[in-house]
Amino acid sequence: MIIKFRLISPEEENFVRDIEISGDDSFLDLHEAIQAACDYDPSMLTAFYVSNNHWDKGQEIVLQIMDEDEQKDSLLMDETIISSFYSKKGEKLIYIYDFFSVRHFLLEVVNVRQADAADANLSYPICTLCSGIAPQQIKVDEISAAGYSDDLSDEFDELDLDEEDFENFDSIDNYDL
Repeated sequence: MIIKFRLISPEEENFVRDIEISGDDSFLDLHEAIQAACDYDPSMLTAFYVSNNHWDKGQEIVLQIMDEDEQKDSLLMDETIISSFYSKKGEKLIYIYDFFSVRHFLLEVVNVRQADAADANLSYPICTLCSGIAPQQIKVDEISAAGYSDDLSDEFDELDLDEEDFENFDSIDNYDL
């Protein structure tokens, strides 16, 4: 079975990617295909969420489990097969690609078909439609790092410290590691 997912972005109106993937492939394969189609760094934290028609988050499928207690119900991408969740046109999926800003793509199954002889010559997953520019992978706030360092310098200057304040401070070299 070949499943075609269409990715859209709430941020970029003209952004569309279609990715065809074998139903026997894992969510890790889909993750890597999305990252490649958007020219993103695939090592960043990401997650899929099974979704309903109202785009409500369901089952979480993660790249790696960070905290066993918090994610005991999460599935791992490399262990979870696409067809175990997706086999019908219209089914939906949410893909978080920027955890810090909770930015995401919306995915929908736009076609499901049986593999044929022509598919034997293809290596799935493949991006079959690439339109528009992908959103920046990590959103950078308008406040620059220089602004932070200037603020910190000003605050440090206002502390009015002298050598007496550091008399009881040991060198870092005096600590055993």
